[in-house]
This record gives sequence, structure tokens and C-alpha cells, in this order.
Amino acid sequence: MQKKNKTKQAVRRAAPKAAAVGKFGSGLGVTTKGRYGLRFMIALARHPGAEAFTLGALSRLLIISEKYLWHVARLLTSAELIRAERGAHGGYRLARQPEAITLLEIVEALEGPCQLVPADEFRNGAAGFAWREVETALRQKLQSLTLRDIVEQHDAQSAELHYVI
Repeated sequence: MQKKNKTKQAVRRAAPKAAAVGKFGSGLGVTTKGRYGLRFMIALARHPGAEAFTLGALSRLLIISEKYLWHVARLLTSAELIRAERGAHGGYRLARQPEAITLLEIVEALEGPCQLVPADEFRNGAAGFAWREVETALRQKLQSLTLRDIVEQHDAQSAELHYVI
């Protein structure tokens, strides 16, 4: 009986370590707000000349709650990435052309500054150098991708996957 209790205690102590490292990664990532916001922006980029999209229409298209999309839209509007139009044909549309909006702008509007570690960590010798390099590369990549690039690259890959004989 005592041996059984010791085994349970050992499992309890080991479980948090396994769960923390496991298949879920290190915790570096984009929140739901950032992921849904990008999907929101892509939906608008696919129809740049169309009528404004209502939140209800976007909610049904993206299968995301309208209430949640409202919070995302508020942040994107504040960042001047989308415009809200009132009236009978109101809704949301991009504030600029898709080729003029970068992934970095979208991520920073929704997630805040693109910063992997606190700035004072950059002063920590070789580790600081490594974090600076990774953060610089990440920012450059996010800055280089526009909404138009994302849509066009996805469409090109989808066309290759739908090869029909």
C-alpha cells in the first residue's frame, strides 16, 4: 500500500514537467485574437472592391462568434487597417489596398509589439545577441509579407493541390 502511494506521488511530480514540455511547444505563439484577426483581414482582402462586410456575414464566413469579431474589428479599426462604414450598406472594409498592409502591422495591432523577450534581455551577452537576431529575422519576415502576398501564395498552392486530369 505504501509503495502504491509513493508511485502516485512520483507521477504527480513528473506530470507538470511532461505537460510543460510535451507536444504543445514552448509557449511562443500568436493568440486566438491574432489568428482570428488575420483570417478577418484575409476575408476582406479577398474582396477589396465588394460591398462592406457586416460582422454577421464575416462571423458566418469565418465560423467565429460575432461578439469576438467585434473585439478584433475594434483593434483593427484603431490601427487604421480597416474602416467601419455606417448605414444600410455598412460594415467593414480594408482601409488600404491589400498590398499596402503587412502581416507585421496586423500582428502588432492585435498582439502588441513583436517582442520575443523583454528588451533588457538583449544585454545578456551571447543569449541577448541570439534573441536580437531571432527577433530581427521574425520582424523582417512579418514585414515582408503583405495581405496580397498571403492570398496569392495560398491560391497558387491550392491550385497546385487541385490538379485534375
